[in-house]
Amino acid sequence: MHRYETYWIITLFRGILAVLFGCAILLIPQMSSSVLLLPFAMVLSVLFLAGYGAADSALVFFESFALPKRPGQIASRLQGSAGITISLLLATIAFEHARLHWFFYLVAAQAGAAAVSDIVTARHVWRHHRTILVYASALVSGAASLYFLISAFMEAPLATDTSMRMLYGYLLGFGTVNIGLACMLLQDRPHPHAISPASKLRHIH
Repeated sequence: MHRYETYWIITLFRGILAVLFGCAILLIPQMSSSVLLLPFAMVLSVLFLAGYGAADSALVFFESFALPKRPGQIASRLQGSAGITISLLLATIAFEHARLHWFFYLVAAQAGAAAVSDIVTARHVWRHHRTILVYASALVSGAASLYFLISAFMEAPLATDTSMRMLYGYLLGFGTVNIGLACMLLQDRPHPHAISPASKLRHIH
């Protein structure tokens, strides 16, 4: 199995994971509409994000071993480490309402780390597949990071329909993009114009 096939298989699992957690959009807004369930909805939303972040970061770290280029490996491992750290911080603020204002900052940092890592890895994956679509997940993560950062600056309330829909809408979008890319590129073949390092060496000699 080619190393990029392993990369896209793990990406497929990342997409499925994001969609599963994103399905909470059907539950959280309904819970937050009740005054009695509002505190529980806030805690649940934070814990969901923390759980997703930890699981996705573990997959990203494992995914780094399927990348043949060192910059992509380093970026993925840094994202995995940063994601797990952010997830632990999210879990610590879940039950402390006084520190919930950090929630959007942490989510923005998590999405931003994913965007940067995806851009670095996409540069190398592009040389294999030659399609700009490999940057799609980075675009989704970058846009989400910007939105959550603006929400943090504006001190947007956490437990509202808009906030919940954007949080889990991001997961749905990110998951759908990754699932679509993985399914498409698992059936792809290396671009005929892609030159392998071995070919370059033979050409020089």
